[in-house]
Amino acid sequence: MSPRTDVVAQQNFLIPNGTFFVELAIFLIVLGVIWFFVVPPIRKVLEEREARISETAVTAKEAADVFAEAEARYNTALEKARAEAAEIRNEARAEGRAILEELRGEAQQEADHIVEETTAQLRAEADQVAAELRESVEPLAHDLADRMLGRNMNGRTRTSAGHQRGQGS
Repeated sequence: MSPRTDVVAQQNFLIPNGTFFVELAIFLIVLGVIWFFVVPPIRKVLEEREARISETAVTAKEAADVFAEAEARYNTALEKARAEAAEIRNEARAEGRAILEELRGEAQQEADHIVEETTAQLRAEADQVAAELRESVEPLAHDLADRMLGRNMNGRTRTSAGHQRGQGS
């Protein structure tokens, strides 16, 4: 073995020397700097972030409640509007039926009136035609009866024209 190796081998590695204490002091200084200058801002940012998250959760819950309430109001209003629309529709149908029935009644009255007028007119025409026929048939019937009985007036046959002129018996 070389003398140098003997010196290194003679030192006990378990006994700390000055390098260890210097490294320990530097480590503690770095740890202190990190602890006092780096950790507080990080902790502050994390706390702010946590506060924002909790605030966001509260806001989200409030928004969900507001949304649920608004949706309930919307559904209620929608149902009310549908009910009103159905009521208006039913009223319009009923009104339409009433108007239709009224128009049918008026049309029926008008038709009945027209039928009555036409019936009266036809009766009047029938009476007029019957009267005209009686006037024209009566002299013909007398003339025919006279012919059947063989009566002659002054050697002439009795005509309806003579009867109408006042020449008859």
